[in-house]
Amino acid sequence: MRQHLQADNQVILFLNRRGFAPALLCHDCGWIAECPRCDSYYTLHQAQHHLRCHHCDSQRPIPRQCPSCGSTHLVPVGLGTEQLEQALGPLFPDIPISRIDRDTTSRKGALEQYLADVNRGGARILIGTQMLAKGHHFPDVTLVSLLDVDGALFSADFRSAERFAQLYTQVSGRAGRAGKQGEVILQTHHPEHPLLQTLLYKGYDAFAEQALAERQSMQLPPWTSHVLIRAEDHNNQQAPLFLQQLRNLLQASPLADKKLWVLGPVPALAPKRGGRWRWQILLQHPSRVQLQHIVSGTLALINTLPEARKVKWVLDVDPIEG
Repeated sequence: MRQHLQADNQVILFLNRRGFAPALLCHDCGWIAECPRCDSYYTLHQAQHHLRCHHCDSQRPIPRQCPSCGSTHLVPVGLGTEQLEQALGPLFPDIPISRIDRDTTSRKGALEQYLADVNRGGARILIGTQMLAKGHHFPDVTLVSLLDVDGALFSADFRSAERFAQLYTQVSGRAGRAGKQGEVILQTHHPEHPLLQTLLYKGYDAFAEQALAERQSMQLPPWTSHVLIRAEDHNNQQAPLFLQQLRNLLQASPLADKKLWVLGPVPALAPKRGGRWRWQILLQHPSRVQLQHIVSGTLALINTLPEARKVKWVLDVDPIEG
């Protein structure tokens, strides 16, 4: 970073995690601040002096002591953009730093003001989430770093690595414009990861071919088609019952064949959001047309199910996220 800054260039640090830290932990008993309405931890926002759930947006003050054991030894766990900005300040006291994320750009016109300042050369170090990667022209940026990329490489979502590769390709284009040589650095504990090796040394096309081969071996899209049906309730009882009834209806359909694969009912990857419990079933078939026929024929009968009016349900064709 110092080499690029001393050459009067700009540096971008990408960290797709806003806030100061993604969790607040009691060092003595292991208690972690959790949102009571969601199956997730509160994010620590130190500048605003509160904990915030990034799913339902609920907030609470930062506790002075652990509600479980009474200890005052509460520590942030993990790294967010706010903490990164705070840590870099003492290391580069004479270098202007701008943080661009949803917290700093929520006010109307704030993003445009930040970007204008960057293009004038006012900020030399840019810290931001993925929103900073989208379509912005920074001619003086010669170093781009993606921090903590391992979450994308080892996600339960099979599309996560693909999205990371797209982000890497996108942000790589931010470095080295206007005739300047650019550099991209990734922070990872697993540099030997096969998809990462392919992306870095053979390019995106080779990465895509390898990822497609892996998906074909596991019969994942685009080699098969998916339909996700998710149901929500307030007591964690009606949703799984409704989906089991729906599964029975689907499998009894005269259009269903041996190629139809049904997974579930199972809890969603995020089992609770905003006080509602979420369950899902996943339908898979090698023929998109046949899967649509099966689903369409079943939906006409869905209101006959006893639990249909007791839950909120949605149907997602070719779901991007599980």
